[in-house]
Amino acid sequence: MVLISVIIPTFRDSSRLEKCLGSINQQSEQDFNFEVIVSNNDPADKILREHNYSFDLKVVSEAMAGSYAARNKAIIDAKGEYLLFTDSDCIPDKNWLKEANRAIQEREEEIIAGKVEVFSYSRSKYGKFEKAFAFPNEEYVRKEGYGVTANLLVNSKVIKSIGGFRQGLLTGGDSEFCNRALQKGFTITYFEGMKVFHPARETWNQLKTKAKRFGGKIPKDSNKLLVFIKILGKYRLRNKDLAAVKSLKNPLSEKVSFLMIIARIRWVEATESLRVFLGKQPGRL
Repeated sequence: MVLISVIIPTFRDSSRLEKCLGSINQQSEQDFNFEVIVSNNDPADKILREHNYSFDLKVVSEAMAGSYAARNKAIIDAKGEYLLFTDSDCIPDKNWLKEANRAIQEREEEIIAGKVEVFSYSRSKYGKFEKAFAFPNEEYVRKEGYGVTANLLVNSKVIKSIGGFRQGLLTGGDSEFCNRALQKGFTITYFEGMKVFHPARETWNQLKTKAKRFGGKIPKDSNKLLVFIKILGKYRLRNKDLAAVKSLKNPLSEKVSFLMIIARIRWVEATESLRVFLGKQPGRL
């Protein structure tokens, strides 16, 4: 029977981590073999002092900032033939591991991205925006050749071939990893049955924090003038933004609201990129 290593990075998120692990615990009586490795990205935060789960659980610590560094720490201890990544704020579906095993049996691809379904506790415009636009994993796989690490199943031979995630990245490490794997000849697919639930960002401050994190990643080019021009271009609304909003079935008032949110996000991202270009150190917020 295939052993799956479930890897969960966490950063000062104990309450949601416990919900995530509780959901996994409800699946543990089914007929599959797995271990869980939690990678604590703040070693000073004493997480999971007491726990009583029916599966094999190991907690490791990684002081280097970033979820990708935390995942790499867990990868070192992973024994599985497959590594299944999720995040501490995700709630795996009751059949998540069963479907992961089915994906392994039915698909030949070495990387399998699952469905990330966004849910909202409120009816705020920001929660609705997230439900409309966050984590379109199937589209990421089809158009850009990657899946987000909120729900990503990876054959361990990929890791052995290309290594883990790029150390030091605070965002974009999932796309960088998958694209690097595809360049080496590995393949990726989408498997909808393998599903996790992800909470929507319900406030502007939550969306702003994400936008700043993305803005910290600036274009790489030896021509500084070209980089500067690219950063200035990030301030504008893109044609694909307009097309994405137009395609929604939401009421016109919500579409207008969504466009305004996108414009604010673009401004925050671009301003953060400009600050990093001028010497600011990107960091976790």
